Amino acid sequence: MAKNAWQSLAPIFAFLVTYQGELLHKLLLGGTGLVLVIFTASILSYWFFRYRILDDSILIRHGVIKKKQLDIKFERIQGINTEQNIVYRYLGLVTLRFDTAGSTGSEGNLPAVSRSLAESLRTRINGNPVNGEIANTVTETDNHVLMSLGWRDMVRIGLADRRALILLAFISPLFQREGDRSEQLVSDGMNVASSYGLQFDTFNIVLIGVAFTLVLLLIFALASIAVAFLSYHNFKLLLEQKTLRSVGGLLTRHEHSMDLSKIQTLRLQQGIVQNWLGVYRMTARQAISGGRHAKKKVFDIPVVTAELADQLRRKLLAPEGGTLSQDPLNDQFISISRYYMRPGILFVGVLPALVASITFWTLLGGFSLLFLFWIPVVTTLVFRNWRRAGYLHDDNEIIRRSGWFGYRTVGLLFRKVQRVSVTQSRFQRRKNLASLRLYMASGTVRIPYIDYTTANQLRDYILYRVETSQQAWY
Repeated sequence: MAKNAWQSLAPIFAFLVTYQGELLHKLLLGGTGLVLVIFTASILSYWFFRYRILDDSILIRHGVIKKKQLDIKFERIQGINTEQNIVYRYLGLVTLRFDTAGSTGSEGNLPAVSRSLAESLRTRINGNPVNGEIANTVTETDNHVLMSLGWRDMVRIGLADRRALILLAFISPLFQREGDRSEQLVSDGMNVASSYGLQFDTFNIVLIGVAFTLVLLLIFALASIAVAFLSYHNFKLLLEQKTLRSVGGLLTRHEHSMDLSKIQTLRLQQGIVQNWLGVYRMTARQAISGGRHAKKKVFDIPVVTAELADQLRRKLLAPEGGTLSQDPLNDQFISISRYYMRPGILFVGVLPALVASITFWTLLGGFSLLFLFWIPVVTTLVFRNWRRAGYLHDDNEIIRRSGWFGYRTVGLLFRKVQRVSVTQSRFQRRKNLASLRLYMASGTVRIPYIDYTTANQLRDYILYRVETSQQAWY
């Protein structure tokens, strides 16, 4: 009912705006319509939803007008996620979602099932025998707690969240539209202050503007931190035999799980604020089919240190891998060739600056030479990107490092690779360099501008490990 209520608000609101009549009649008519729509949609959705659990699969049938039937095999399920909002928490129910290999998002879900059924089904799918009734809550004695987050971590997550900046970008046109009215309000306020003998010079006006900006940024930061508490309050990362599980959330309790054997890549990512705080975001990716729902196939650990990330990857990739350090500051990373900077400096820096200077010479004269300052800016950024680029490998895995303002490392096992390519541009061919690209079920990893012989040796060895491995890539 709550879900259908949110979906019904927009058309009901539009109807009330266009309907001619008194406000009381509008409210009564709108409220009655909303209640009817909610109950009708909820009852029909419930009535036409059926599921059946077989020995090796789950059958789900739903749809009022458009019928849909799913047959989800246990062996294709990569992760089992649950959600528990406030209403479900009070009723002891959860929504169970299944992630399968090759799907863009959650292929199927069972809404409003008991927690005991969800845990029992999770145990069956993971291939473990069910002995008696499963506990309704996750306890530390049943699982090994790898990490937990406190309120300080919520602050770090909130400060590093880019959604506040996105919200600021959306409301900026509103501030611009209200600019004239704000100027008039400021002018009226200064006139009132002048009538009381208060005078404002340029310094005071600038100080007021800076204070207003700081207050606005503080509001956005607090809002972002509040969102972090809603999403990750009491977050715990647990390891149950070979299943990785996370639990967290303030109002809606989210629970995600992923079989360790399904992990394709482990990633450490760091933005500007995270770089300043010295923390990273760690994600484990599983097989995806691409598209705009690819992010839904990611197991997310919102904040970790480099040391904790190495401890986690040793547990997640053991015994086959995990011996390498994914810390981007590790001095064992092998640098790529300096020639990597040449295309960026030439095609992004030099050529655009020269074209702009020549194009605007007749209009701006000598001032058009200011476009040449674009060259050192691009050169600095490209040099910074080259210094952060590198790779590291042993007999079982490889790690790629990159980054502009923060670091990013991607680690993967050789046997997970599906295809390998070695490519050369004309410039790389003259310098005996090549780019190595690894194709995974979760995307691609590219190591550019390395020695051509090294690239071929890595390609042949990776393909050898894939062919000789007795384990499935998925």
